[in-house]
Amino acid sequence: MIFENVLLHNIAELTDVWRDGKKIQRVPESVREHLNPGAQGRSLNAANSEIRFVADGPVKVTLSSPQGGGTFQVSYGSFMDSGQYPLTGNPLTIELTVNQRLRDMKPEFLKNDPWDPNVVRILLPRQEIVIYKIEGENVRPPKPQMMPSLRYLAYGTSITEGGCATRPSLCYVSQTAQLMGADLINLGMSGSCHAEPEMFDYIASRDDWDIATLSLSVNMLGFENDEFRKRVKYGINKVAQAHPDKPVACITLFQHSADFCAAPDSDDAKKTQDFRRILREEVAAANKPNLHLIEGPEILDNAQCLTHDMIHPSDWGMRRMAENLSAKLKALLPA
Repeated sequence: MIFENVLLHNIAELTDVWRDGKKIQRVPESVREHLNPGAQGRSLNAANSEIRFVADGPVKVTLSSPQGGGTFQVSYGSFMDSGQYPLTGNPLTIELTVNQRLRDMKPEFLKNDPWDPNVVRILLPRQEIVIYKIEGENVRPPKPQMMPSLRYLAYGTSITEGGCATRPSLCYVSQTAQLMGADLINLGMSGSCHAEPEMFDYIASRDDWDIATLSLSVNMLGFENDEFRKRVKYGINKVAQAHPDKPVACITLFQHSADFCAAPDSDDAKKTQDFRRILREEVAAANKPNLHLIEGPEILDNAQCLTHDMIHPSDWGMRRMAENLSAKLKALLPA
């Protein structure tokens, strides 16, 4: 969406807050109010949400986070700034300068890059963000041709949202998008990916993506099998039917503690296998040429991908997942 003189990416709506600030949310309020309480909260947190602009000189960016401390990153197209920029509970202004060295790059070194290095990208962290002002010389939204034309939408759990990645850009779906030359729409919902019909209706209603993954869902292990099947069946059919020309890939549960630590006959281990089987069955039953199954254990393919909690991947694990997933998704795209 366009806000004043910048492009807000992966931001669906803004809410007025104190001092003329605008608080972001990743799904519209009309959708958010139908989600479970956890997802209602997570929808207010940035996850691979960005503020994007082009400018002819230094730019002052004023942001805050109701959660207090944190940092954000900056990237110039594909080129990451090595710095970490602070966030506080009160409005804080940071000045960003034009990177002249990138502007002087020879065109032959950019010919395979879907990003124009003149696009300044403020990469927001997984916390609530309030935008106040973006001011500078001729600040303007980037043109579409300055960004990737391929757009990848991902719905899933905290792993999709970026849990335990040390930076937003290291989350597996962000790295998958980078490896595919795509722009990411991240709808990960930490701890609260419950496959509500309203979320699937929303994804189906969007026409701004070219390929989607639905990671379904370790957050639902507390649900009965019948309810999981009901929600999955509705959701995958709804999204695939609404976009018959676009690949929709359903990902079974990634490997986690129930695979590596629990007894095979434990409740979590049995439910994990049940949910994988149910998703396989429902994808097969849908019999839609654009609906595909990807086995989560083939994406997160060894225990060393995980952090010590045995559910969230490390940075290395996120990279491993991205390499595995991007190869499978590329095979689903038109040649």
